[in-house]
Amino acid sequence: MGANSEREVDFSPSLPDQYQRRFEALTDELIEFQEDLDREVAIKDEIRYVENKIEDEVTEGQIRYLAALEVLLDLIEINYDIRKNSELHVVRPDPDRYKDDPEEFKKQERAVLQKERRAQFREESVREFVRKMERDTRVNTSGGRSVLEVITDGEELYQDLAPLQDQSQEEIAEDLEDVVQPYIQKVETGEKCDHTELDLMDIWRYFRYTWLTPYNTVPGRNINFLIRNAAKPKDPVMGIATLASPMMNLSVRDGYIGWTIDAVEDKLQRKKRVHEYQEQLPEEKRTPDKKTRTVTNTEWLETEEEYEERVSEFCSDIREALEDAIKDAISNIRHDDFAEEHPKLSEESFVNPDKRVIEILEEIEVEAEQTIENGEDENPEKMESWEEKSETALFRKKRSRALQKLLRDRKYFQEHSDEDDVEFIRTGLNNDSGRRAIKTALKEIKKERVGAGMMNIMVCGAIPPYNRILGGKLVAMALTGPKVIDMYQDKYGDYQSEIASSMKGETVSKRNELVFLDTTGLFEIGSAQYDRIRVPTENGEIEYDQIGYTEGYGSIQFGPETRKRISQVTQLEEGRKVVRGRFGEGVSPRIRKIRRGLKNCGLETDLLKHESRRIVYGIDLAENSQDYLLGIDDNPEYYWKFDDPQKEQESIYQYWIDRWASMRAQKQDVLENIRKFDKQGFKLSSEIDFDKRQASLSEFIISNS
Repeated sequence: MGANSEREVDFSPSLPDQYQRRFEALTDELIEFQEDLDREVAIKDEIRYVENKIEDEVTEGQIRYLAALEVLLDLIEINYDIRKNSELHVVRPDPDRYKDDPEEFKKQERAVLQKERRAQFREESVREFVRKMERDTRVNTSGGRSVLEVITDGEELYQDLAPLQDQSQEEIAEDLEDVVQPYIQKVETGEKCDHTELDLMDIWRYFRYTWLTPYNTVPGRNINFLIRNAAKPKDPVMGIATLASPMMNLSVRDGYIGWTIDAVEDKLQRKKRVHEYQEQLPEEKRTPDKKTRTVTNTEWLETEEEYEERVSEFCSDIREALEDAIKDAISNIRHDDFAEEHPKLSEESFVNPDKRVIEILEEIEVEAEQTIENGEDENPEKMESWEEKSETALFRKKRSRALQKLLRDRKYFQEHSDEDDVEFIRTGLNNDSGRRAIKTALKEIKKERVGAGMMNIMVCGAIPPYNRILGGKLVAMALTGPKVIDMYQDKYGDYQSEIASSMKGETVSKRNELVFLDTTGLFEIGSAQYDRIRVPTENGEIEYDQIGYTEGYGSIQFGPETRKRISQVTQLEEGRKVVRGRFGEGVSPRIRKIRRGLKNCGLETDLLKHESRRIVYGIDLAENSQDYLLGIDDNPEYYWKFDDPQKEQESIYQYWIDRWASMRAQKQDVLENIRKFDKQGFKLSSEIDFDKRQASLSEFIISNS
């Protein structure tokens, strides 16, 4: 009972009496007849009933009720249970229910992901795009415009690989060079495929729709890639990838890099390894139930002298990085207009701040917030210059709020300037003001580096039939190469940061050196694709390092219809779009919209906790990635030499052939699965047409019931 109660979340939406009665009757029915009643169908029937009652103008009660029903339906569809004592509760599925059956676990997780993916196939624009991409508009036999032209047929690849099966792995690797010759191609909208004249972005998008996760465009930086096979006619696609702006906050990654207070404290600990083992008890102390005891031994991995030397060096480095971060952050926020408006402010106020400076900035923030609340703020996106953007209410609020924190913490650093480095860090960690100042500085370092020195592997995988020879590993390995780093630099080397430029009131170009990648596996229980990936270079190995797990919190459980309905509730409740997803409003607008919408529906925001954790991987592209991202080192020391990036990139493909593809080509079951792959059956149109037939059948059943 205790374990269940921890997974229970109150589900008591705020509804008008008319709909409260219907909701209680529905949920009573769902609980009483749970053995015989299809809960999903029952909720959908109720949604349909309410929607059919909507006349010219929808009422607030109808919107609230529909939002509550959509949320409940989403949860039921991913195996939440419902309970009712005095109040209704939804019960999260037991996270350990499939711990002994990983395949069933993955099946259930896929069901969650499929919900939104299938929803996008009901959009006519997506259907038309798929049909267009698959349509063969050849005017002669020498060229085609169908995406099927860049998909390798399974039988064809089988015929290439089957004769190699009985050779040694080394011999297969040598012969495979005539079968697979991978290369990476950056995708740009408007650029055409040389072999089909299809837009490269359309090719990438088509294959992206085959993914288990839904396709959504994301704001910020992103680069899409195709991995293609030059050994085959028309260079068929072996895999696709996307590097995108990373999440601003990911606790396990931030700890790994050193951007957290806990990480700083860990650096001050002496390195050790703790061994635990079972030791047999003396004969006189043994009992039938207890014959051994746990013994713990500590192995020190550094001497006292080495420890003190390392801590001294670290404290010196991190102190300088923290102080520079505060100084640079203040200099990158415009404040001349504040000084002009307030006689008691001057440039000196921002160098040696006092209490009055903070108070004035608080007043400016309150005034800007009031302007926004009154709906009198101007949209920064409509402003032509950075200076004008900085003067909007949104950025006056952001600037004044940021300066309050920075000046407060600069004051702390100044008051403790006479302490030596180790004392400064240790003292700071042991008092509230110091921890706050260190935390602020770490956050500023992260803001500067996360937006320029790292990317998230948002899409990474193989296109059949190359998945059977571990093409997913090929794509993952290719993303660590020097050509990709150069492509990133070419695209974002002079990239102007919109937020930073709007905060400063002038152009800000951050230094873009790609030194780190992060990504997550699709499931908590492991990723065969990222497992054991190592890329050898002359300066060491690049490795996909498993660094922890996500927290299982987000919006993936809520479909597009639910998000629409709860946003409507927020607009009705608050009279405006509070979270507009507008430039400059902050990170994770979808999560904030849903959280606010749930509150306005009278529902618990704990519903955002889905407990579908993911493995987090970190990939260092430089030997000093962590020190560079922590602001300690000014320049990255890449694993690649960049003497000949093309040759170095090709060494990755050769290593993949030697290590992975040649091994898979020896296996008969792998070859048989390759042979079974039929690109006609792979077509997305068959999936879309299936959805359409299913919808028609459902409509027939409903209309005749």
